Amino acid sequence: MRKQQFACRPTRRVGVEELLETARKQVDPRDPAALLALAEPLYGLAGDPALLQRCINHSLTHWRQGSSHFYSSQSCHLASSGPFAIRINLWPLLPVDPRRRAILADVLSYYDYHDHNFSFITANYFGPGYETEIYSYQRGTGAIYPGQRVDLDYRGRHTLDANTVLLYEQYRDIHMQLPPARLSASLNLMMTPPDAGLTDQFYFDIARGRVRDYVASSSHKRVNALGFARHIYDAQTLALLQEILETHPCSRTRVEAARVLVDVAGASALSPASATRMLRDPLALALWSQAADGAGQ
Repeated sequence: MRKQQFACRPTRRVGVEELLETARKQVDPRDPAALLALAEPLYGLAGDPALLQRCINHSLTHWRQGSSHFYSSQSCHLASSGPFAIRINLWPLLPVDPRRRAILADVLSYYDYHDHNFSFITANYFGPGYETEIYSYQRGTGAIYPGQRVDLDYRGRHTLDANTVLLYEQYRDIHMQLPPARLSASLNLMMTPPDAGLTDQFYFDIARGRVRDYVASSSHKRVNALGFARHIYDAQTLALLQEILETHPCSRTRVEAARVLVDVAGASALSPASATRMLRDPLALALWSQAADGAGQ
């Protein structure tokens, strides 16, 4: 995590397309830290008080066509170009009702330490802003999965107030948010790597220094979808599982396809040659071993 602070609100307004064009010209997508060079123009864009209002009005105007900038109850997509995207996130207060409070806290990752498989810089858009506690770790190129121990470096507690821009680096920064004192919003410039759909985000158990679970990212949803084949399948399903476990670029997806195939067709359905192709990297080996250990318990 890195941050930049400003002495006063921006004096020059920056447009959405201008920020995206600057990002395309100045930021190397292979260098997450380079995003911080755009802290000032992002801060300038955050000075547009009508930005969120235009998104809301667009969604209300085009609701019959299903055209909305909001892709969740919290997030509003403004624009994107190549690996870069701009969005606004809303940070509401938690309701009093305990059941609704727990559900919303989970949706917004309040109190839950997590990392990201993309990098972004974020500025306060309105409200007092959320408070966040941050750790860092080194994911590197090795295998990482729930239960694995990680070395954590405490980076402090910070507030995304009106004069602050924070940088969160993919596969490095772990943070959790606390609900703000009043409804707040943040403005993000995100940079998504080409392999983001093949990698996972994680929740962390800070007290134990371990990876706790998967965040429901696109790769997590893809793996979960494979589980349906355990209950409804035919010959074509088995052939597709065979193809996926041998060729899919995502290690976790290959391993899950193999597990499903073995569950429905028996261990003999996974030939030694197929197993070799499936277990072609350290993460696949670790996940397959972990699954075997769990089955033996």
